[in-house]
Amino acid sequence: MTIRTNLDIDVSPRGKALLVRLVGDLGLATVTDVRNALLKCVADEPSGVIVQLDRTTVLTPLALSVFGVVARKASDWPGVQVVLVARPGHTRELLRRGAVDRFVPTFALVAEAVRALHDTPARQLATLELPPAAGSAAAARRFVTDTLTGWGLDALVEDACLIASELVENAVEHARSVAKVRLELRRGLLTVAVRDASAARPARLEPGAVVNGGRGIFIVDTLSKAWGTTPTWDGGKVVWAALAVAAGA
Repeated sequence: MTIRTNLDIDVSPRGKALLVRLVGDLGLATVTDVRNALLKCVADEPSGVIVQLDRTTVLTPLALSVFGVVARKASDWPGVQVVLVARPGHTRELLRRGAVDRFVPTFALVAEAVRALHDTPARQLATLELPPAAGSAAAARRFVTDTLTGWGLDALVEDACLIASELVENAVEHARSVAKVRLELRRGLLTVAVRDASAARPARLEPGAVVNGGRGIFIVDTLSKAWGTTPTWDGGKVVWAALAVAAGA
């Protein structure tokens, strides 16, 4: 797909990764488009996101900080690595001066970036798709219990079930869409993510703010090490939460 602005953003598969070519001017006027496009690529949960800058004209060096922002968000969820491709020259020098290449791996060639992504740590995944029905939250809890028990993470079952249940209920009651549940275990973190068809961001309400319900994200925030929401290409979103896994678990 290609997004038309002052900057063309072309997204195409490269094996299990996504290659994002930026062609045109990167400045403050286009940085939001770049950020949103990259976050939507991350939400597709590829093996990595490769951003090619060889045909990009950097109007404002500050705009390059968008890659560090997206890379940090992607590392939280879904653990996708974002890398840059820029040949030696003006753009590569700007990345060095801004210290962007210290936080986002940068390569001279796309092939080098692809090879580097092959070295990403292994992860365990489990997914379940649930209909917009009253029993879906209960089904999510059973799925989480069975999966985490199988992974030897009994200590996290209660918290993960509460999080999954709240996120699925939000998808069913507010988004009124199919809820796609994803459990992922990687590098000492368990993430619980639910994808739905609504772009509306979940609101974090304090206890007592409403009479009935509305405290789901407060519960998620309280139980998780970190949580967030990411837009998707189809106009929906993914809401995720990360739980720390005890050493040796």
